[in-house]
Amino acid sequence: MISKKPVASPQVAVLGAAAMDWVARVKELPPQDGIAYADQYIPMPGGSGGNVAVGVAHLGHGVRFMGVLGGDESGQMLLREFEEAGVETDSICIEQAQRSASCFIAIDEHGERMIFSLGGAALYENSEEIRSDWLAGIQVLFIADAFSEVAAAAMACLDPKARVVFNPGGLMASAGEAYLEPVFRHTDVLISSKVEAEVMTGISDVEKAIETLARRGPKVVAVTLGAEGVLIMDHGKIARVPAILAKTVVDTTGAGDAFSSGMISGVLEGLNWTDAARLGCAVAAIKIAYLGARGGLPDRRQAQEVLNGINS
Repeated sequence: MISKKPVASPQVAVLGAAAMDWVARVKELPPQDGIAYADQYIPMPGGSGGNVAVGVAHLGHGVRFMGVLGGDESGQMLLREFEEAGVETDSICIEQAQRSASCFIAIDEHGERMIFSLGGAALYENSEEIRSDWLAGIQVLFIADAFSEVAAAAMACLDPKARVVFNPGGLMASAGEAYLEPVFRHTDVLISSKVEAEVMTGISDVEKAIETLARRGPKVVAVTLGAEGVLIMDHGKIARVPAILAKTVVDTTGAGDAFSSGMISGVLEGLNWTDAARLGCAVAAIKIAYLGARGGLPDRRQAQEVLNGINS
């Protein structure tokens, strides 16, 4: 029996989804109408919001997860994973008659992958379901996949000094400017992939996309570029933070979530935005050497050792 990690007083609240990832390892991803043989097929906890919550907990901060799970075996496994990581679970709703959200993920020998979302119970759907006591004392609210009105309700419960970090993900990024505007207006830090930034702006030039996103409200905009690092805008100036390259790439699933976990930790530590992004890059570099969206998530000491190795 695996013991549960003691739950620390939450500094961070994560509003988003957890899901069960069914991961298939293949030699190479198949072409259209092709076939690939899997040498491994296993269930692993995932979902962007859930990944970030566990990542933040591993880095030593108290965190609460605000989401929905089904009453099936996958939901039980996801809940157990949160408890073992020390994530506060009193704000998780269990819908007994529903199945939990899940994804099918095929990963090739280079760590590249294809993801298919299968849906299921995952998100709070009504703003009335958000309780103000869940946000009491919270220093950072991280919003991943969420309905806009639910995100707005959560932000309304925050202390004025609390920070909002928003990572809309692929599905929310495609919802349109009008849908995202209420969240953007109160966002301190927007984190996006290059693809998501283009979807949200219709602009392929990353720097121009960042400038457009910043005009919509976020004070800081960070766009992840994979092996090319991160572009981050702060006070109107764009800086590039180089990626920290892993010696071995096993699985890039969850790399963006690992980066977000490091950024949140940096916010809590009072780092400047560039250093917070460097910490995020270190966390992501460690994670991608392991299988699964949460595989290899480091503690703060391990992340610092990577940073020290880069600076030495």
